[in-house]
Amino acid sequence: MAELAAKANRLAAEQAALRRVGTLVASSAPPERVFQTVAEEAGHLLGARTAATVRFDEVSAVVAGSWNDGEGAGLEVGTLVPYSEPGSPVYRASHEGGRVDDYAEVPGEAARLTRLAGYRSAVMAPITAGGRLWGALAVFSASADHFPPDAHRRLADFTNLVALALESAEAHDQLTASRARIVEASVAERRRLERNLHDGAQQRLVTLAVYLRIAQESLREDPAAAEAMLGRVGEDLKLALEELRELARGLHPAVLSDHGLEPALQSLANRAPFVVEISGVPPFRLDESVEAAIYYIVAESLTNAAKHANASEARVEISTTDGDVVVEIRDDGSGGANVEGGSGLRGLADRIEALGGQLDVKSPAGGGTVVRATLPVG
Repeated sequence: MAELAAKANRLAAEQAALRRVGTLVASSAPPERVFQTVAEEAGHLLGARTAATVRFDEVSAVVAGSWNDGEGAGLEVGTLVPYSEPGSPVYRASHEGGRVDDYAEVPGEAARLTRLAGYRSAVMAPITAGGRLWGALAVFSASADHFPPDAHRRLADFTNLVALALESAEAHDQLTASRARIVEASVAERRRLERNLHDGAQQRLVTLAVYLRIAQESLREDPAAAEAMLGRVGEDLKLALEELRELARGLHPAVLSDHGLEPALQSLANRAPFVVEISGVPPFRLDESVEAAIYYIVAESLTNAAKHANASEARVEISTTDGDVVVEIRDDGSGGANVEGGSGLRGLADRIEALGGQLDVKSPAGGGTVVRATLPVG
C-alpha cells in the first residue's frame, strides 16, 4: 500500500510539473524562460543536483537553461560545453537518449569536466524540433546509479514541450517576417503605381488640359486650328485610357477576371519563350484570390525558368483534392532557385501563406525546378 501511494504521489508530481511547463508554453513565453523552467522542473522531479537545457551547434553545446540545488556546481547560461566523441556513452545519451550511471571510466573532455564538477551520473534526452536535432535536456547527480530506470522516459515528456515551444517561436518569427515583407511589398507597389501614374497618365492628362484651354481660346478666332487641336486631344485621351488599362492589368489580369483561369494560364504559356503544357485546370471557377494566386505562381515560375534557368520546356499541372487545389510547375532548366534568395518566389510564398496555403520549391543545381503550391479551394 505504501509503495502504491508513493507511486501515485510521484505520478502526481510529474503531471504537475508537466502542467506548469505546458501552461508556460501555451502562453507563448520566450523560449529562454521555457529552457530555464524545464531544467528546474526536471531537476526537482528526478532529485538531481543540477540540470541543463543545452543547444547543439557545429562544434560544441551551449547551455540555454540551467538549474542547481544550491549545493552543486551549476552550469551558467551561455557556457560552452565540448562535444563528446561520437560513439561514446555521453554522445549516445545526448543524441539518442540514455544514461551514464558512472562517469568514472568514461573517456573524453566532456566526461572529465563533469567529474571535476563533482558529478558521477546523468540522464539525457534529445530535443528534436522541426525534424532536426536541436539539443538535449540533461540532469546530473553526485552519486553513481542515482536515477530511476524510467528517468529517460520522464525527461522525454519535458523535451517534447521544449520542442513545441521552439516550433511555436519559429512559426511566430516567420509570421512576423512575412507580415513585414507584405507591408514592404505593398509600400513598394504603391510607390510604383504613384510613379507610373505621375509619369504616364497624369502627365498626359495635364497636357490634355492645356490643349483644351488652347482649343477653347482658338475656337472663335481660328476654328480650324481648334478642331485640329481637339482631334489631337482625342488621340491623346485614347492613349491615356490605354495606360490606365495597363496599370489595371498589373493589379489584376483582365483575362483572368473575364474568362477564367484556363485562358489566363494559356496566355502565359503563349508568351513564354519555350513550350509550356498545361493540364488539370478545374472546369469550375475558384475563389478570386485563389485564382489570382495560381496565376501569379505560374507567371513567376515561367519567368524565372526563362530568365534565370534557360529552360527549354515546362509543364503546369493542377489538381483538386480534399478541399485543396495543388499547382505544380516543372521545368528542365539549370535549377538553383531559392525562396529565400530575394526572388519573386519569397513574395509568392507570403501571398500563399496569407491564404492558408504552402509553397514548396525543389531546385537542385542542374536538375530543373519544381514549384509546388497547395491552397485551400476557398
